[in-house]
Amino acid sequence: MASIAGQLVWLAFIAFGGLLEPGYSEARDAVSFLGARDAAHPWLFDTVVAVSGLSVIAVASALLLDGPRGWRGRLGPALIALTGLAQILDGFPFPADCRETIDAGCHARELAGEVSWQHVAHGWTYFIGATALLLSVFAMAWRFHGDVRWRRADLLALVAGLLAIAIFGGLFFATSNSGGHYGAVQRFALVAAIAWIAALALALLDLYGHRRLMGESPVGRRANAAEGGEMQSDP
Repeated sequence: MASIAGQLVWLAFIAFGGLLEPGYSEARDAVSFLGARDAAHPWLFDTVVAVSGLSVIAVASALLLDGPRGWRGRLGPALIALTGLAQILDGFPFPADCRETIDAGCHARELAGEVSWQHVAHGWTYFIGATALLLSVFAMAWRFHGDVRWRRADLLALVAGLLAIAIFGGLFFATSNSGGHYGAVQRFALVAAIAWIAALALALLDLYGHRRLMGESPVGRRANAAEGGEMQSDP
C-alpha cells in the first residue's frame, strides 16, 4: 500500500505542482523544471520524486522476492529499481540549472557548455530511467510467462510495451517538431508509468494479501525455478 500511496503523491504533483510556479505551463514545460535551481519551490519536487522513487524500488524488491532464480526473475525488478533510483537522482542530487522554456538564456548556456555537470547528469538520468522502465515491461513479460499465478500478465505486458513504443515514440517525435506541447506528452507518459507500477503493486497485493490473512508467509510460496525452467512453487 505504501508503494501505491507514493505513486498517488507523484500523480497529484504532476497534475497540480505547476500551479505553484510563476510562468509555468503544464502543456509546455517538463515536470522536472519544478525542481530546477531557479524554480520557486525546488524542495517540493525533490521530496515528491524521492518518495515516488523509493516506492518504485519497494515494488521492485517485492517482485524480486516473488520471481524465479536467475535472470528471468531478476532482470525486470532490476530495471524497475534502476528507474526508481534515476527518479531520486533527478531531484536534489542532479537538479537542472535552469529552464529553457522559461529562462531565455538557458538554451544558450547549454549550447555554450556553461551549465553544471549536475545539469548534464539530470538529462542522462531521466533518459536512463525512462529507458529502463520501458525495457522492464518486456522483461516482466518474460518473467510472467509460464507462471500460472500471473495468468495472462505476460501477454498484457508485451502488448503494453509495444503500444508504448508506437504511441509515445510518435508523440515525442511530433512534439519535438511542434515544440509547444512537450509537458503534456511527458505527463501522459508519466501517468502511464504510474499505472504500470501501481498495477504491479496491486497484483502483488492480490497474490499475497489473502495469504497474510491466513497466516502464511508472503514469500513462502515464492517461485523457485531455475532460469528458463518451468515455474514451480515451493511446498
